[in-house]
Amino acid sequence: MSDPEPEKFLNRCPNCGRTVLVQAGVCPSCGFPFICELEKPPPPEPWNLRGFLARLTLFVGLLAFSLYFTLTGYTFGEGYTARTINQLVEQGIEAAPIPVLGPSDFSHRVDLALNLLRSRAPRFYQRVTGNLTSVTYLPEGTLRRHGRNIYLTGVAAYVDPASGATRVRIPGAYLSGTNVLFDRDIFYLAGVLVHEARHRELFKSGLSVGGIAEEYECESTAYDALVQMGAPRALIYSLAQFLQNPYHKRYKAWKRYYEQYHR
Repeated sequence: MSDPEPEKFLNRCPNCGRTVLVQAGVCPSCGFPFICELEKPPPPEPWNLRGFLARLTLFVGLLAFSLYFTLTGYTFGEGYTARTINQLVEQGIEAAPIPVLGPSDFSHRVDLALNLLRSRAPRFYQRVTGNLTSVTYLPEGTLRRHGRNIYLTGVAAYVDPASGATRVRIPGAYLSGTNVLFDRDIFYLAGVLVHEARHRELFKSGLSVGGIAEEYECESTAYDALVQMGAPRALIYSLAQFLQNPYHKRYKAWKRYYEQYHR
């Protein structure tokens, strides 16, 4: 039995543009193929629990990441600029009215922080310069007090409440690193100085209690100063987290710091 003849039909050839009688699936004028064999699609991959959980975890992580920065009001890159620093330089940097001891870069940062306070939060500037008698760079991680070493892990700065002499550690002066200088570094250092000044105010008033209770009071004061100065929201939010729950385990370094004085 012979094969049936291919069906004939009229069609416009997309290649040569002619309307032709198509037979055997090709254009009789130019040979353009009208019929092609389609490859059979591959079978769907079998359902995999591990792959599903991996995709679900990624989705939840991205969602949480997005919600966190949305709800906290964080702006990507905020504070990682030098706009505020440039404005201070244009206005003219006044030398610190108290001795600043350390590398020239450290002194420059302290000058910027004090000028930031003076221009945006003058009341806090007066409290700082009226209570801190000197600011010294302290790269070491320990402090010698009463014949013993006090470890400064988690501590940005330390003030001798009796004299007002203040020592600032690397985390307090170089928030973003030792080789860079951003606006956030100056705002943070200004907050650190306000924090230490509040320690001395409490001491002179006979209200120094130490421990987390005193840190809460000092951080609250620094928070007010940062808000008044218009600090990057990420810095403000970081302090707000502490004020909401100062006894959270992430702040236990301060607890350990104070415990050293009572051993």
